Amino acid sequence: MPSWAAVLDLVRAISARRVEPAHRLLLGRLVMYTGIAALFPVVPLYVRAHGGSAADVALFVAGPMVAATLVQIPAGHLVDRVGRKPILVWSTVVYAALCGGLFLNWGPLWLLAVWRAGQGAAGGAYGPALRAALADLTPAGRRGHRYAQLQACEMVGLLVGPAIGGAIALWRYSGIFAATGVAVLLSLAALTGLPETRGMDTAPEPVGQAGSASAPDVPAGSGPEQVPDRSAAPPGGWWVHVPLLVPAVTLAAIGALFSMYDVVWPQYLLVRGYDTLVIGLSISIFAVPILALAGAGGRLSDRSNRRVLVPVGLVVVAGCAATYPALRNIFPILAVGLVEASAFVVLEPTLFAVISDWAAPSLRGRAMGAGGFFYGGGSALGAGVLGALYGIGEPLPFLAGAAGCLVVAVVCAYALPRRAPHPELPHEHLVAVPADAEMV
Repeated sequence: MPSWAAVLDLVRAISARRVEPAHRLLLGRLVMYTGIAALFPVVPLYVRAHGGSAADVALFVAGPMVAATLVQIPAGHLVDRVGRKPILVWSTVVYAALCGGLFLNWGPLWLLAVWRAGQGAAGGAYGPALRAALADLTPAGRRGHRYAQLQACEMVGLLVGPAIGGAIALWRYSGIFAATGVAVLLSLAALTGLPETRGMDTAPEPVGQAGSASAPDVPAGSGPEQVPDRSAAPPGGWWVHVPLLVPAVTLAAIGALFSMYDVVWPQYLLVRGYDTLVIGLSISIFAVPILALAGAGGRLSDRSNRRVLVPVGLVVVAGCAATYPALRNIFPILAVGLVEASAFVVLEPTLFAVISDWAAPSLRGRAMGAGGFFYGGGSALGAGVLGALYGIGEPLPFLAGAAGCLVVAVVCAYALPRRAPHPELPHEHLVAVPADAEMV
């Protein structure tokens, strides 16, 4: 279904009182992300209003990103140790409380920067809990679709939130933190009645032993991946497995490329003679295919050979990135952007679906934390290193980002699992830990 239809499906479910737990999570994320996205255009103005320099603005923007990245893995451990719902609730409460501090301007600018970094840490903790809970509530073979719905909700929030933030900033810059805090707290209502899913997996129970008469027949070539026995997992190295490490590294590569655009894209278009209005419109136009095709991308993720789907998407994204330096007119630039967005729509949902499919439920929070760490680390690298390459030569950041995507495309073509484990067949998850070591 189109991405907008995914959001309308939530509205219909609520009106018919058919809200599933996964719907609650998606609805909460939609409300929360709309409030968070409202901060994006206002934060630099907030810092300037407090007498901050350009370096202070960078600190306010980069600080939360760094904090969100660093907290991913420890937060993933907590998600597996204390449960999904406590982390979802308390990270939300902490984020809202810090919004209050920023709204009331508690302390000098450096302390406000600390509050802002704390928000990044709270948001970073929320991510592994959200993705792990969605995986718990969704059978293997449907998780690509579910993560595409999540991407759709975030995209709607990204489109709506900045306009709300700009309107509130007409009153006072700090007012946006109050509005964001309210939106974040409202998202807690969606968690009411949400079950704790730690240790729970909704995939159907095995009908029989593999190869036995009670096991269902599966056409040749359509069954699950051959999964090594759990004893193959090296002690203390649960994440050093191809179905977890390859998608995590791939997330780092696409995170680096697209965060590079955050730094380079405005400069790239300004040099070509276009103003900030065109720059903003170009970003909004990039979002259109993501909104329109997220549902189709989710279905492709669940039904297609991922070892083909992901490399093809990466090659298209890399080709588009390498093309930009040669373009001067806005219309071919926008056309290439539409193609790039159409390929990007399948990547993130598929990669997180692979991680969720191949991590045992007892390790799912940590696996999602590791994926988020690589994604956030790649984003920081793209903004800091690839963005800086623009000052040396305009083509360099585009070509470097494209090269990274091509490298991981080759790796994915050889190593990414082809399909999700079949939900009706018994299978051992690739990563697991002994019961007495799960909380280490």
